[in-house]
Amino acid sequence: MPEVSPLSNKTVLITGASAGIGWAAAMAFAEKGANIVATARRHQRLSELCDNITASGGKAVYFAGDAAQETTAKECVAMAVKEFGRLDILINNAGIGNYKNLVDTSAADYDELMNANMRSGFLFSRHAVPVMMEQKSGEILFISSVAGLQGAAGEAVYAATKFAQIGFAQSLDTASRLGPSAPAA
Repeated sequence: MPEVSPLSNKTVLITGASAGIGWAAAMAFAEKGANIVATARRHQRLSELCDNITASGGKAVYFAGDAAQETTAKECVAMAVKEFGRLDILINNAGIGNYKNLVDTSAADYDELMNANMRSGFLFSRHAVPVMMEQKSGEILFISSVAGLQGAAGEAVYAATKFAQIGFAQSLDTASRLGPSAPAA
């Protein structure tokens, strides 16, 4: 009798799923039997991803939108619950890079980096946590960078967004280990 994967029938929501790490994660989780909710801005790429997953016998849905917009986070979490009845794993993968010296980084560049790299994870986590608390289970992961552990020349603002991700994720982890009476970070 074949071994059943511990991910079988789990629901995984992945931001930034239209390429790179997000795409690969969606395919890997689907291969292990997880239901996939994919989101990114590129509708066509998300459609291709879901087609690949369903052609392989998996289950996948998508929502095309900007992960830094609260409506996208709300819609994706609601979609997970509506389509699959639960949300087991959130992978905050959406993000961008910008490797400029500080004096060459505009306030608009800063906002774009912070929105893509930190605001998106905040919004998706904020809307996923109540579902996971009600289920009494769930995992939230952040795909960050070594730049979140040590700054580098020419990456001050990028590194700041990645440090923010890591601090946010650590705070969520600390709150979850304190138990149900603890505030959700």
